[in-house]
Amino acid sequence: MPQMSKVELYAAIRRDHRDGMSMREHERTHGVTWRTVRKALDSAWSGPCKKLPTIP
Repeated sequence: MPQMSKVELYAAIRRDHRDGMSMREHERTHGVTWRTVRKALDSAWSGPCKKLPTIP
């Protein structure tokens, strides 16, 4: 299965949660920890991107 972006992962977790999937099922199905599931369900956005260090 191809790697999905964090935005797509969070959307999939929220969609499955609306369909009645439990947190443990999310962990097994999507291969993530409970913290990631909680972040996806608590927020509509995946969070800010990290800034790359500048090279002088």
